[in-house]
Amino acid sequence: MRRERARWLPAAMAGALLLSVSACSSATADCEEALTAATVSVAGVASAEWECSNNFGGGWERADVVIEATTKEEAVAVMDAVLQSLAASPDLEAGWGTPQEYVNEDGSIKVGANELGFNGPPTVGDAREHYGITPG
Repeated sequence: MRRERARWLPAAMAGALLLSVSACSSATADCEEALTAATVSVAGVASAEWECSNNFGGGWERADVVIEATTKEEAVAVMDAVLQSLAASPDLEAGWGTPQEYVNEDGSIKVGANELGFNGPPTVGDAREHYGITPG
């Protein structure tokens, strides 16, 4: 009996690990797809590339958002619209992060959420609270 268990244990552990990695890969792709869709739907966003990591017990989200802006005021307005779009998206989890900065195409203008009264990049949940948005 012990030999049988010893023989099946590595196979069972490998199967559990494979399922866990597959679930993380799927969750990562879903995260990146949902965040990208909510970001590029905003007028004034030239491009957005998201990277998510949903590892065991936690994760993070990073973005490179390029905006079409010729002034700082235009950049802040686009950033504001992006944060509202992220807040309104029902596909996003409240704990997911938002972009740290927004840069125009030639890199001459960079803005961050502190321009809108945040103490750094808010989570999606923080943006929902700030704008009074309940997704749905």
